[in-house]
Amino acid sequence: MSAALAETIARDAADGRAGEYDLAGFGEAWVDALVEAAFATPTRAKGGFYASCKFIVGGGKKTRAKYDDELVKHLTAALRARGFEDDRGASACEACQGTYKYQHDTDKDLKYLHVFPRVTHEAEGGEAAAAAGGTQSPEYRACACDLEEFERLVEMYCPSFSQKRALLRRMKVMEHALGALEQKVIAMESLNDREQTMYDSMVEVAAKIEFLQQALDDMIKKGRLTKGEQGEIVEDLELKLEDLNLMVNEANEEGKPKRAEMLESKKEIVVKKIDSVRAKPPIVYTVPHERELLDLKKELNSLKKIAAQSKGKLMSGADAAKCANIPKLEERIANLENSEEKGWYEDECRALLFPPVAEKKAPAKAKASGAKTNSGWLTKAAKGGSRGGGGSAKASSTRGPSNPFAMLGDD
Repeated sequence: MSAALAETIARDAADGRAGEYDLAGFGEAWVDALVEAAFATPTRAKGGFYASCKFIVGGGKKTRAKYDDELVKHLTAALRARGFEDDRGASACEACQGTYKYQHDTDKDLKYLHVFPRVTHEAEGGEAAAAAGGTQSPEYRACACDLEEFERLVEMYCPSFSQKRALLRRMKVMEHALGALEQKVIAMESLNDREQTMYDSMVEVAAKIEFLQQALDDMIKKGRLTKGEQGEIVEDLELKLEDLNLMVNEANEEGKPKRAEMLESKKEIVVKKIDSVRAKPPIVYTVPHERELLDLKKELNSLKKIAAQSKGKLMSGADAAKCANIPKLEERIANLENSEEKGWYEDECRALLFPPVAEKKAPAKAKASGAKTNSGWLTKAAKGGSRGGGGSAKASSTRGPSNPFAMLGDD
C-alpha cells in the first residue's frame, strides 16, 4: 500500500501535478515506509515544477474513524527524521523544498498535511543540484562571497526579519544542492561545467546559515518585528507547541519519564517565547516614496477614467492634454516601485512588512513644488514613537538600500 502510493506520488511529480492523497487506514509502520519510499531522496519532477503533496490525515465526526488518532504525529515524526522542517508559510516553490505544514479545512471538515519535497528536475539532465539558485540570484551571491562580505550584504539588503528568513530558506536549498554535489564527488562522478562552477563557488555556507539563524533569534529577543511578523512567529511557535505535546504523550505512553521531562522543559521555553513576542510593541515600516506613489496612482486612475469615458467620443483639448501624461505617470510609478533602494525579497515580504495605508483627502492648498518625500524605510514604534530614520534620496549600488535598523541601537 505504501509502495503503491509512493509510485503514484512519483508519477504525479514527474508529470507536473500537485496531488491529493488520502491516508485513511495508514498506521505508523505504513507511514514510515511511505515517507522513506517517497521522500528519503529528492523527487524527480517535471522541469520547473516544485512538487506539493496534500495528505488527508483526519476529519470531523463523519470521517474521524477512518484515520489513526496519531496519524499527524507519525507523519510529522517520519518527515522530521528525514530532514523536513515545519513551516507555516510554506508553499510549492524553490525556497520551501523539504518543508511541511498542517491545515484544518473547516469548510470541508478535513485535516491535511501539506508536504513540499525536495526535487530534481528531469528536464535539466541531472543538473538540478547546480540549479538550486541562478548565478545572479541573491542567495547565490550570498553563498559565493566570503563570510565578512556576507555579513555586510545581509545588513544592507536584508534588514528585516522576513527578508533574513527568506534568504535563510533559499540558502538551505543551496546547502542541500551543494551536499548533493559533494556526494557525486565522493562517488568519483564527474561534474558538468555548471555543477563544477557552483561547487567551486560556494564558501562557508554552513557558517553563513548559522549566522542568519542567530541574527533571527536576536531580532526576536530584541522585538525588532512588525505586527505581521509577530503573528507569523506566534503561529509557528504554537504549531511547535502542538508537536511537543504529541511527543510528551508519546514519551509517557512508552514509559520514558526523563524524555517527557526534557520535552516539558522545551515546552516551557516555547511558551516563554510566545509571551515575549506578544509583549513587545511591533515595529512599523513605511514604504519609500509612499506618499508620492499614492498621489501619482490617484492622479493616474483619474486620468484613466477620463480616457475611458471619452472612448469613441471627441475628447476636449484640455482632457486630451491631461491624458497625454498617462505614459509619464506610469513610467514614474514603475521607477519608484522598482527602485534600487529595495532590499532582497522585499516584494515577497511586503504583506508582513508594510501595513496597508489608507488614502487621505487632498489638502485644501496644493503642496509646494519643492516638498520633500521620504526615500528610505522609516522605522517607528507601532504607537507612533520614533525608532529610526530613513536613508538618502538616492541609493548607490555599493551602499545598498537604507537600513531601517541603523538607528535602533541595542535594546
